Amino acid sequence: MTRRSRLHVVLLAGGSGTRFWPLSRASRPKQLLPLAGRRSLLRGTWERARTLAPAERIWVVAPRSLAGAIRRELPGLARDRLVLEPSPKDTAPAIALACTLIARREPEACAVILPTDHVVRDARAFRRAVAAAERAAASGALVCLGIEPDRPATGFGYLELARRPRPGEAVRVRRFVEKPDAARARRFVRSGRFLWNGGMFVWRVDRFLAELARVAPAVRRAAAGAAAGDRVAWERAARVSVDYAVMEKADGVRVVPLDAGWDDLGSWDAAARHASRSVGVADARLLVDSGDTVVFGGRRFVAVLGVPGIVIVDTPDALLVAKREASESMKSVVEAVRAAGRADLLS
Repeated sequence: MTRRSRLHVVLLAGGSGTRFWPLSRASRPKQLLPLAGRRSLLRGTWERARTLAPAERIWVVAPRSLAGAIRRELPGLARDRLVLEPSPKDTAPAIALACTLIARREPEACAVILPTDHVVRDARAFRRAVAAAERAAASGALVCLGIEPDRPATGFGYLELARRPRPGEAVRVRRFVEKPDAARARRFVRSGRFLWNGGMFVWRVDRFLAELARVAPAVRRAAAGAAAGDRVAWERAARVSVDYAVMEKADGVRVVPLDAGWDDLGSWDAAARHASRSVGVADARLLVDSGDTVVFGGRRFVAVLGVPGIVIVDTPDALLVAKREASESMKSVVEAVRAAGRADLLS
């Protein structure tokens, strides 16, 4: 790995616990669940990060309410590497705060930014892509890791490339495209010039903070204030994603393709694709004429007859039954639960 001694990894471990309700709750959001294997998603991301950098250069950014759970899940995390947000502000302020703290120690260090709710099956291919991105970042580029689309998904943002890259090459991003409708997604995939925006980034921290000061100065001030213990400065910042605040406006944005068995676990349908590997899948189940149906959790015996393509999530105090393709809309269910006066089922 180029300049390995100066590579830091930032893990984004926020989340409200809504997409995987009722198994996930505010106190145990999806990154703390074993949705794609025997380890939690957070633990899997930590172990992937450990192949890139030693523990003393791995940082976790999270809400204060999850501090205890994260320390229990990651006993190897150094105490001063858990960065607690004064309040949730989305990815731009969270990443800015972590980069500010890294820059205090190593102003020209490279940082890899990783969400903690992804699945990556090919660790070797992942490391190769990060190494290619780090080489481009060392020259001043802000680098995205982009995923080769295997279907016209409408749940992801897309990156339009200036041209098709050669293996291991970082190429210019022409534009960021928000989640498209189905027709546009099909055109994007057919064109061969678009990658999914995986929400993973590599850059020199000084370069990112300089660009942040240029295009989003309020976020830069908030991060600097929070790093100095000034919560008031943090609260003045808007909730904003790093894509919207920085990447869509920045100069020198590049992308390196990532082909590493990546998946974004954004819904129960996505988790069902990995169900055979998940310890959350119920063993006591009987499925009759119910293909593509998956049962999660459950201490009770669950029998399903003639109902294909659904997800059942069985917990001690709540039961979810949903069409797999409808599970992208879990936010509306959670809002309805809250409106019904059952906020106790969300905590």
